[in-house]
Amino acid sequence: MDKNIIEPFKFIFTCQYFELNLLSLQESLARTHGSQCGFCTPGFVMSMYALLRSSQTPPSEEQIEECLAGNLCRCTGYRPILDAFRVFAKTSNDLYTGVSSLSLEEGKSVCPSTGKPCSCNLNSVNDKCMGSDNIYEPTSYSEIDGTKYTEKELIFPPELLLRIPTSLNLTGFGGLMWYRPLTLQHVLDLKAKYDNAKLLVGNTEVGIEMRLKRMPYRVLISVMHVPELNVLDAKDDGIEIGAAVRLSDLMTLLKKVVNERAAHETLSCKAFIEQLKWFAGTQIRNAASVGGNICTASPISDLNPLWMAARAKFQIIDSKGHIRTVLAENFFLPGYRKVDLASGEILLSIFLPWNRTFEFVKEFKQSHRRDDDIAIVNAGFRVHLQEHTENWVVADASLFYGGVAPYSLAATKTKEFLIGKIWDQDLLQNALKVLQKDILLKDNAPGGMIEFRKSLTLSFFFKFFLWVSQQMDSIKEGIPLSHLSAVHSVHRPPITGSQDYEILKRGTSVGSPEVHLSARLQVC
Repeated sequence: MDKNIIEPFKFIFTCQYFELNLLSLQESLARTHGSQCGFCTPGFVMSMYALLRSSQTPPSEEQIEECLAGNLCRCTGYRPILDAFRVFAKTSNDLYTGVSSLSLEEGKSVCPSTGKPCSCNLNSVNDKCMGSDNIYEPTSYSEIDGTKYTEKELIFPPELLLRIPTSLNLTGFGGLMWYRPLTLQHVLDLKAKYDNAKLLVGNTEVGIEMRLKRMPYRVLISVMHVPELNVLDAKDDGIEIGAAVRLSDLMTLLKKVVNERAAHETLSCKAFIEQLKWFAGTQIRNAASVGGNICTASPISDLNPLWMAARAKFQIIDSKGHIRTVLAENFFLPGYRKVDLASGEILLSIFLPWNRTFEFVKEFKQSHRRDDDIAIVNAGFRVHLQEHTENWVVADASLFYGGVAPYSLAATKTKEFLIGKIWDQDLLQNALKVLQKDILLKDNAPGGMIEFRKSLTLSFFFKFFLWVSQQMDSIKEGIPLSHLSAVHSVHRPPITGSQDYEILKRGTSVGSPEVHLSARLQVC
């Protein structure tokens, strides 16, 4: 076996090591009763550790909740887990007490027993509150200092940082072959030799197909180390995105260009950022690739309707190195998970152009729940307006839906109707009538909820019309106040909660908030 595969195992630490040397985030989770059966606890610890390790500054409460969105707990509940990790966030005492630390009188601090302004911390004899007969304390209080979590920080093994990847060829049970090429040409040669081979980056789709759907894939090619497939560059005319780029890396670049470039140029970027926010959890986005999501061609893909609406172009390369460019709207073929890739071809990169002046792009998604859920119906819309005799006329438009057909579907008749029309209330009413006949769902369509899904196709366009009109100073005055709520994106504030336990012992630990004996082992 390759030496580079064996070397990392020198750096594995045992649970006994961590039991004696708990990181502050592990200690905090144990003390605040964040574990019970312990099955999910290591996952929460690793998710939080990854966030703290990768953050240049203390994360916000929203970032902490987002990084834990992909972790599930079925017994303890999320309140004590979030409380344990909130000490690492840049926040104030307002969340628990309603009292800002800036408004406290001199010589007072927030009391750990009552959660109110108090001078008990100045008492050198007893840390307990002497001025209160309250026998309860909020368990959201933690004695862990979140600003010092790096004190026991383990450095990343330098040998792994300096390790040079090598090309690998491994075999498994049943004739399974796994390749890790390092050059684009090697990938193309393998694809020419094994036409049915599956290309992998994070294995978030193929892994599920092989494990749960029993798909008999025999050749797997990991392309995560191929430089040409990992290009991520903002250029003068748009963004070039390699097919193997992780979704989280794409999101980071999109946020960067939104802050650096003119607002009207990055409306497509903002739409992708908003859609990616509800795309699986952080762990999945850290592993899944842009190209993998595109080529999977799921009919409920959150991103494919947006690529199509945003005028994205896909670069496709064959085994001889010939490159052709296809518009995203022409890449997805009629039928279930069919794409315009011939034998021996792979997706090389995606090009996302900047938006033109008065060109608007918006994302939409409706699911059963907001976080970590697949779409019932989603959509990507674009409209380009031009001023003509004191009116705004539609020069170009794109409307694409997911969840209404076996593939991402274009509302072509509605598009044809919109072009050349004045952007006003008459356009809205007439466009809805055309759209109602343009997107048809049969009564026996897979997924059910036919009437609801039909109503979503119309409500998405209604919201899009309001949103675009809101951007135009000369039009937004005509929007009724009762409709403005449809314009704003949903924002959920950080989760808050508290639970009080009696802190006066009555001879036993029954009913007392004692840390159970397994907690320190479970957080390892």
